Amino acid sequence: MLIAETLALDDPRIEEFLAQQKFLPIQQTPAWARFQESLGVASLRVAVFEDSTLVAFAQIFLKRLPLGFSKLEIPRGPLFQETWNTKHEAEIFELIVAEVEKIGWKQNAVFSRFELQAGLALNSSKLVLAREENFPLATIRLDLTKSMEDLLAEMKPKGRYNIRVAERHGITVTAEKSADTFFALLQKTTARDGFSGHSKYFYQKLLDTLGEDGLLLVASQNTTPLAAILVTFGGDTATYYFGASDHAYRNLMAPYLVQFEAIKIAKERGCKFYDFLGVAPPDLPKHKLAGVSKFKEKFGGELVEYPVPRLRVFRPLLYRIFRLVKTLRP
Repeated sequence: MLIAETLALDDPRIEEFLAQQKFLPIQQTPAWARFQESLGVASLRVAVFEDSTLVAFAQIFLKRLPLGFSKLEIPRGPLFQETWNTKHEAEIFELIVAEVEKIGWKQNAVFSRFELQAGLALNSSKLVLAREENFPLATIRLDLTKSMEDLLAEMKPKGRYNIRVAERHGITVTAEKSADTFFALLQKTTARDGFSGHSKYFYQKLLDTLGEDGLLLVASQNTTPLAAILVTFGGDTATYYFGASDHAYRNLMAPYLVQFEAIKIAKERGCKFYDFLGVAPPDLPKHKLAGVSKFKEKFGGELVEYPVPRLRVFRPLLYRIFRLVKTLRP
C-alpha cells in the first residue's frame, strides 16, 4: 500500500534515500533547504512509502507573494527509489501532486510548479504545461567515473587548448571562503552581459550554509582575479552553479582553467557526475543560454534534456496577473 507523508528536515530516512540516488540534484537535499531557509524561504518534504520503504521524495519550497499569497516550487523533483519497481511511478506522482495540492490550499498558494527530473515522463490531469522555464531545459553532464585522460580526450580541441593557454600565462586557482572577489567579478559580468545576479549576501549565505557542500574557486594572475566559479556538491553530483569573469582579460582563458580545476576536485572527492546546470536546448539556437552553452560544450560530456515544467494553478486569475507583472518587471 502506498502512503504519502510530510517529513521533517532532519528525518534520517531522507539522507538514506538520497544516498541511493544515481544523480542527485542539490535542490532536493537538506543542505539546500537549510540554505533557502537562511534566506527566509520555508521548505516542506513529501515522501511516499510502500510499507516502511521510502520509494519517492519531493522537497517543496514555499515562496511568499504580495497580499498574503504564496507559490510552491518543486525543483528537480520528485525523486524515485533507484532500486524499486518503477511501474507505479504514475500512481506515486498522483499521490505527490495531491499532497502538494493540500499544502497549496493551506498556504494560500497561487500555483505550484514541478521542475521534473530528466527521463521522467510524468503528468497529471491536474497539471498544465508551464509557458516559461525557471530552470534550464537542458544541461551537459560529465561522467567522472572516467579517467582524467579520457575526460581530456573527450573535450573539444579548443577546450584543451584554452586550458593550456591559461596555464602558460601562469594563472593559479585557489579556494576562497569569502564571496567578495566573486561578487566583484560578477558585477562586471552582469554589466557586460545585461542580466541581474543576486546580492553578495546571497552568495555568502550559500557558502556559509553549505559548508563543505559549497566550493568557491578563483583564478588569478599574480594578485589580479580573472574568473571565479561557485560549485555545489550533493551526493554523487557536483554542479557548476554560478560563474563570473573579467572580460578585459578574456585572452588569458582563466574561465577554462578554473572550470577544469573544479572538475578535478569533484573527481577527487568521489563525485560521479559534474553537471553544468544549464545549456540551450539543441532546437533553440537563439535561446538566452546559447552564448554560455558554447563555452560549456567545449568540455565534452553528455547532453541531458528535461521535461517542460508542470503547473498546478490554484487561482487562475491571480496567476495570470502574476505572470503579467513578472513579464513587465524590469
